[in-house]
Amino acid sequence: MPTSSRPARRTQAERRASTRGALLDATIEVLVDRGYARLTATTVCERAGVTRGAQAHYFATKADLVVQALAHLTDRLVDDLVGHPLAVADGPAGQYAVLLDRLWEIFSGPVSSAQLELFVAARTDEELHRHLVEFDAAVQRTLGTAATRVAPELVGREDFKPLMVTAIATIRGLRMLRAVATETQVQRSWPSARDQLLAALG
Repeated sequence: MPTSSRPARRTQAERRASTRGALLDATIEVLVDRGYARLTATTVCERAGVTRGAQAHYFATKADLVVQALAHLTDRLVDDLVGHPLAVADGPAGQYAVLLDRLWEIFSGPVSSAQLELFVAARTDEELHRHLVEFDAAVQRTLGTAATRVAPELVGREDFKPLMVTAIATIRGLRMLRAVATETQVQRSWPSARDQLLAALG
């Protein structure tokens, strides 16, 4: 008789990573569905299928949990950016055009909704504000590193850093218009904004 093979047992590190990932994914879902004010550890744990004890083990506070969840989602999207190099683009201008469109994709969907919730809440939440300042600095560094890999000619320019700051600020600002405009209206605003950002490259 053929012997049945049992699936390999996951290591403790793998189980921890799985639990942490489930909590972070669930946090983004609850944040987008219910908003920051109505997000609770209980709701996140129920959505993730883990215990409150597990949540408390990985994340000490609500602010820590939501900011790390946003970082987790952003890192995944940046990994996707790095996984698809922009070498097909011709020169700095071509690379910048493609990079802008990829950044527009990165700062959309759940990232946009989660950021809107957290940026507004941080105005009156000192701990959340502190975490978001650290998160924003980390995002700038991460995107700079990613851009070095996918658009080397563009990154070599002296004006690359201010261009990136302006581009990200513009994209985030347009995405936040979703609070008062439809997704279609926001999407229609992108081409002209993109043209202005490209014109600044010189």
